[in-house]
Amino acid sequence: MADVTPQTQDGHPVISGSFMSLRDLHKGYNISGARIEILSGVHFDIAAGETLAVVGASGIGKSTLLHILGTLDRPDKGSLLVQGEDVFAYNDRKLARFRNMSVGFVFQFHHLLSEFTALENTMMPALINGMRKASAREAGEKILVRVGLKDRLGHRVTKLSGGEQQRVALARALILSPDILLADEPTGNLDIGNSEQIHDLLMELNRELHMTMVVVTHNLDLASLMSRQVTIFEGRLVDMDRSDRFGGSAR
Repeated sequence: MADVTPQTQDGHPVISGSFMSLRDLHKGYNISGARIEILSGVHFDIAAGETLAVVGASGIGKSTLLHILGTLDRPDKGSLLVQGEDVFAYNDRKLARFRNMSVGFVFQFHHLLSEFTALENTMMPALINGMRKASAREAGEKILVRVGLKDRLGHRVTKLSGGEQQRVALARALILSPDILLADEPTGNLDIGNSEQIHDLLMELNRELHMTMVVVTHNLDLASLMSRQVTIFEGRLVDMDRSDRFGGSAR
């Protein structure tokens, strides 16, 4: 019988259940006249609903990878396929819509708007996306209640604790029900107690919403909660538990 395994445009097999596929992905920067390669021919798959921790030393390319996954940055070469489609082949308008509707971002520093309330900050992506104000308010209230801020809806974010501000940032990332949540050191600026609460909340939301989650972190406690851990080695992703899975081994 002929091989009927689905393949991407470059001939690499699509892993069954894969949500995101990185194919021959390269990214580098020119620094002081020298070319520094960060990612070199990455082939990797992320399953739908998977929780993935990207760990490793500072400067190894973890945030670069996250920015490419979220289409905040483009690779120099290669493809990022989401459910089989190369998103970097989209025109700017379609790519922006994909980013707004399908990807949620949480960063170490929450980047909230200080002059607005928790609810107003949470509503912002929905309003930018054209949602009616009443609907955005309803959606914002619902997700803020879910992240434990029922009594903080009308508080300006400057009046909230660090842990509460990060919960607002998480609610803002989730208001449009994205398919994937990308988090860059989401608890790096919090104390142990608040970090543990955010860790638990992330895992609860993953189970409830069945969303794919990729987290860049130095926090080994958070990384241990993820279903898989990878690092970047010689420009490629290495699965720390199953290095031969999904073509992720360094070779």
